[in-house]
Amino acid sequence: MTAETLEAIENCGAAEMPIAETCAIAEISEADFWADVEAIKRYRKGQLQSKLAIRQAVIKMAKAGTPLMVKVYQDFAAENAAEFPPTKEPEPEAAEEFAEI
Repeated sequence: MTAETLEAIENCGAAEMPIAETCAIAEISEADFWADVEAIKRYRKGQLQSKLAIRQAVIKMAKAGTPLMVKVYQDFAAENAAEFPPTKEPEPEAAEEFAEI
């Protein structure tokens, strides 16, 4: 795919456009989209960049004291915390492996 097509796909991902509509805008078939790993990666990258921008805006408003954004931020933090396993002491072998860092 061309750089222009991939950029269009990334922009559509950033706007959370459905795949069918993304393909129409990029002027490719859905089969071509799903067959191209780079197209899928660029769509997902666009989604994640928008998610990051939104979260950054929420954090900025939460820091400014907007009550609703504080709640939204707390929900984000709880969601993220659920993805990490409980903290535990590293195994002795692992501690030696990273001792030079």
